Amino acid sequence: MTFIKIVILGSLTFLLNTLAYPVIAASLSQEIKQQIHADLSKIYPKAIINIDFNQPNTNINNSKCREFKLSTVKTLPTGGRTSLRITCKHPKWSTYISLKISIIYLVASAKVPLFKGETLTVDNIHFQPTDITKLYRAYFTRPDTILGKVAKRTIKSQQVIGPHMLDLPTLITKGDSVIIEAGANGLTISTLGTALQSGKKGRQIRIKNIRSGKVIRAYVIAKGRVSTNPNK
Repeated sequence: MTFIKIVILGSLTFLLNTLAYPVIAASLSQEIKQQIHADLSKIYPKAIINIDFNQPNTNINNSKCREFKLSTVKTLPTGGRTSLRITCKHPKWSTYISLKISIIYLVASAKVPLFKGETLTVDNIHFQPTDITKLYRAYFTRPDTILGKVAKRTIKSQQVIGPHMLDLPTLITKGDSVIIEAGANGLTISTLGTALQSGKKGRQIRIKNIRSGKVIRAYVIAKGRVSTNPNK
């Protein structure tokens, strides 16, 4: 074989290897991304998940992997940055990959400024796509968990709303007429009373029974209704 043929064959081999590298690397990258996405989907089932990571380390042999093992993503730190160990069985190698992940949910925020004591309704809140890895406190993703609650303080327009900003509404005010429910074993007796204290749902307050004149303690269960049963 002449020198020229050797050079040409060598150049072709180098070129084929060079062209094959991004294909192999892209294939491995896709498998890695699919596994990470599957792990995160179990934790965040209704989220839009975006994953960016560095390619497994420098050497071309690192991209040639017929069987790899990747650590499971169990938690995601605030900011969405983490790293995972990837190990290849054939050929043998291991390295770490750095990840940058965003988890997008529809999160409750104020549509307009909310003032202290204001009740949250469909008119003053909305749900916007938000990267929850950038949130440092709890948040709301469902209307039924936030509507009807009241602001503890002023909340700015477009600000994400968290549980620490809200309180339950006062359902009974001191002096209100209320229905007192009492009973056991499926039998309920109702009578009228007067609230001697204000109360939110679940709070025990003092009530005066109008018929007997006795003062009892009962639990607020709804607007204008209390019960002697704490589990009502």
